[in-house]
Amino acid sequence: MYKRIIYDSALDWVPYLAFGVTATVFLIFVVRAVKLRKSSADKLSRLPLDD
Repeated sequence: MYKRIIYDSALDWVPYLAFGVTATVFLIFVVRAVKLRKSSADKLSRLPLDD
């Protein structure tokens, strides 16, 4: 009965993987935003109002 309660350390890497994926996606967005040209940024900022 108590064997089911023992903590299994096989899944210790899951939080690190989730953090790594989230940080990678965030950094990709930041790099793409920094590299965005001014003309493209202006076009994208006006996009919802062009209707």
